Amino acid sequence: MSVKRELQHLLFQQQQEDYSHISIEEEFAFYRDIAQGNTAVLEGNITSEPTEHMGVLSKDALQNTKYHLVILVAMITRFCIEGGLEPERAYTLSDLFIRKIDACQKAEELMPLKVAVVTEFTNTMHELKDGTNVSYHVKHAIEFITQNISRTISSQDVADAVGVHRDYLSKLFHKETGYSLQQYILHKKCEVSCYLLRNSSISCTEISSFLGFASCSHFIRCFRREYGITPGMYRTKQEWI
Repeated sequence: MSVKRELQHLLFQQQQEDYSHISIEEEFAFYRDIAQGNTAVLEGNITSEPTEHMGVLSKDALQNTKYHLVILVAMITRFCIEGGLEPERAYTLSDLFIRKIDACQKAEELMPLKVAVVTEFTNTMHELKDGTNVSYHVKHAIEFITQNISRTISSQDVADAVGVHRDYLSKLFHKETGYSLQQYILHKKCEVSCYLLRNSSISCTEISSFLGFASCSHFIRCFRREYGITPGMYRTKQEWI
């Protein structure tokens, strides 16, 4: 049967069963709410079946739900990028969730993942929108740090990239973020290290080198100061989650 005839057959069958897909307006409104960081989304019925009015993509129920959740992640990711989320962070978060979806063996494992996807992206965008009041210089300092996170970065490097005096930028940065420049750099490096510890088997030594720490012991000290445990303990803990 040709694709055209199959399509006509399916459309007729859906008409007979009084079935229709979710409207594009309703679907996009949901994505836009997430991209705008509208936390009211989290108070809605996000635990409803993820495949309701979304069509049949596989005869296997588990695989069908997985496909729909992957599409959900992909669409939310792109709406959030358009809303201002840094692309590399957005795509990496997307990859993380899709791998979790792929690893699910039971249908009951998927609903908590849908909730986690919507919650994480919504809260991320809410925090991002809340942070839009920072000044031009601080915003560009943050962008420079994010883009160069795997390098050894000093406060002077950031000030040079932004084009202002280091002392002025340091005071402004602390006033608007609560972090000193160096504290923020180490904070972001530790954030990236958490992702690497959760999603790879590379050693702490390799992570510290990749992120431009002075040494592995320096990395461990910074990580412990940030999270209260060592990187090794963090990795072990994640394996049991």
